[in-house]
Amino acid sequence: MKNKIRNKIIAGVMMLSFAFSGVSPVAFAQDVSPVIRSQQPITSMDINSDTQIQNADSIVNLSLRDADVMQVLRMFADQAGMNIIFAQNVSGKVTMDLVNVTLQKALSLVTTTAKLKYGIQGNIMIITGSDDDSVDMGAGSKDMIIVPVKYVSAASIAAFLNKSIFTKSSISPGVSSKPVVTTNPANNELIIMGTRADALMAQKIIDKFDKKPPITNYKVNHVTPAEMAGLICSTLIPSFMSNGDGSTGGAAGVPTGFASDSFGGGDSGGLSIGGGKLLCSVDQKAEVEDLASLPFKNMTVSYFPSIGMIQIIGGSPTQLEMIKDYIAANDIKSPQAYLEVQIISLSESGSKTFDNTWQYMSKNLSINASNGLRTASSGGGKNYPIFFAGHGFSEEAKGTSGQSTSKDDNGDISYRQWAHSPQLIWTINYLVENNKGRVLANPRILITNGQQSVIDLTSDYVSKVTSQYLDSTGTGSSQVQKDYDIQSDNGIKVTITPFISPDGYVTLDINPEYSTIAGQLYTDGEVEGQKDLAATLLQRRNLNLKGIRIKDGETLIIGGMIQELETKTVSKIPFLGDLPFFGMFFRSTGTSRSKEEMVIMITPQIIIDTEDAQQITDLDL
Repeated sequence: MKNKIRNKIIAGVMMLSFAFSGVSPVAFAQDVSPVIRSQQPITSMDINSDTQIQNADSIVNLSLRDADVMQVLRMFADQAGMNIIFAQNVSGKVTMDLVNVTLQKALSLVTTTAKLKYGIQGNIMIITGSDDDSVDMGAGSKDMIIVPVKYVSAASIAAFLNKSIFTKSSISPGVSSKPVVTTNPANNELIIMGTRADALMAQKIIDKFDKKPPITNYKVNHVTPAEMAGLICSTLIPSFMSNGDGSTGGAAGVPTGFASDSFGGGDSGGLSIGGGKLLCSVDQKAEVEDLASLPFKNMTVSYFPSIGMIQIIGGSPTQLEMIKDYIAANDIKSPQAYLEVQIISLSESGSKTFDNTWQYMSKNLSINASNGLRTASSGGGKNYPIFFAGHGFSEEAKGTSGQSTSKDDNGDISYRQWAHSPQLIWTINYLVENNKGRVLANPRILITNGQQSVIDLTSDYVSKVTSQYLDSTGTGSSQVQKDYDIQSDNGIKVTITPFISPDGYVTLDINPEYSTIAGQLYTDGEVEGQKDLAATLLQRRNLNLKGIRIKDGETLIIGGMIQELETKTVSKIPFLGDLPFFGMFFRSTGTSRSKEEMVIMITPQIIIDTEDAQQITDLDL
């Protein structure tokens, strides 16, 4: 209770002090009202006719109840000193209390309230119903008036005037109520088939909308102009521009409203001036019932790759400010890394051959335990078969590939009877062969964040050969034509797409491909005695690795890709080759082995620019 009394006493003293000092208590109150966001200024345009009645500024003081509208308008005509004519459909009553209102304003108020319209022809005021188009309300005599248009399309202005102004006499009293505007496309001019008042109305619209569009250039330093312009067209523009149906207009070939524009179609990809390319253009068409919109292009976006610049034509100051901020936020340096890739292919092959070859030759018996493919000092046992009758013969050396033969002086194969003493021949062949190969690819490249890089170390090779005879042309000889099929995937090819993170790691999508020629197949060609390469077989070792994470400066090793092949061949003399211990002298063995391994080593080093290093130093401090 005591606290309440004390608070009342303090409040009373403060009020008395404010009263005697003349200071308002509001001055001591803290301003806690919310800050209202600044709004775009709203502009308005008076589209009423400039034609006025006589004595338009004279003052009207009038109070009437249910007065006949025709009588009221007669009083206005008398005060203006003008004649007046009423159409047949003019009727109605009006109640008003007007004090200190100009005669021009009073006339407009009464006609609008009574749903009438008026026009002036000389010293005569014409009054008709608002829906009566039988009487031309244009003021004065009609002429053909030429009005030039500088920057925008005259056809667009003409369509807007005819549909939104000259057919709306209730909006613009005193002007024509029918379309009166056409165009001269050659000079981008309006042709007005009406009165001087119509021309003045058209000039008002032209003064408002016929303005030179702003041309704004933005410099990009780190992103290519094509990429930045593409981002603006696909991401930013749809966010602040849309038509009534949700679209944003579209490509080149749509009228922009500029005088140089054509209304035909076009292809934006083919438009290039001075190295610049038009990427997209935006028009906002929102048709409103009974009113026409101005089909002007709101904005066009072009880019100049040679000078690193983006050019915006049109756009409001707010939209241009958004584009400026968008470019500043996205025109940043992409991280880069120095990547060292080592691809090592190791191959090792070897063979071990142990051959036992037995031959016995006599006049009555000939034994060859080497399939006839091994040769003796005198030509091999196959050339000395047993003759039951006769002593020998010769044949042409055809089809002898892979065989050892004895030829006579004419080059023919000679078969004859063994004429010497019996001989037993044992030949031992022991051979060990080792082959080692090493293929190394060590490319060093710069990679950019998010950009695919390709290391191509492949070579061309002939995959297929086709030969054919060409028809002779009376020369008595034919020519051979060979067609070569060339391929280019023999070798090493590496595709890398990196993501360089700020925390010192590099994430890679890497796809190494390594191809070598495994073999070639031949077939008989159309040319006699020649063989054509039918196909080339490749041996491939490919990897498709996703999201490999490597720390800056460390090395990732991908190994274990081994391919190993081993074959063993045994040939022996029946029964003798199966004897224990002694059988080894009647057996031939061959062993071959091949081994291939591919190793990939990847070492990234993130590149830090001088200014980036300075920023990191400042942050550490």
